[in-house]
Amino acid sequence: MRRTYKPIKSIEIADFLNHGAAIVDVRRAEEWRLTGVVAGSELLTFFDAQGQSQPEEWVQQLNARVAEERPLILICRTGHRTRLICEFLIAATSRPDIYNVTDGILGWLAEGLPVARVRG
Repeated sequence: MRRTYKPIKSIEIADFLNHGAAIVDVRRAEEWRLTGVVAGSELLTFFDAQGQSQPEEWVQQLNARVAEERPLILICRTGHRTRLICEFLIAATSRPDIYNVTDGILGWLAEGLPVARVRG
């Protein structure tokens, strides 16, 4: 059976975090400052402003921050970038539990959930 990632809604994030998952916000710094982030998020940009990425380097940084066996939640603005990254991680790594927040930080904000502000 082919491994796959699991789609989740922003409202489900807290339950996953309470059970040991890590959340990684893959947006750019200006996006984090604009909206804030889910508290406790690892901030690790995947695509630059031109849409370019260095996937192998990104995975190394991810592995340095989040143990490979730990469930991983990816969040971006709307769920589009993270869907692509989830597909990449399924193909390129052996991470067992990968979740895509399909409505992104915009869904989180629409639910009225709190954000942590990012400075700088």
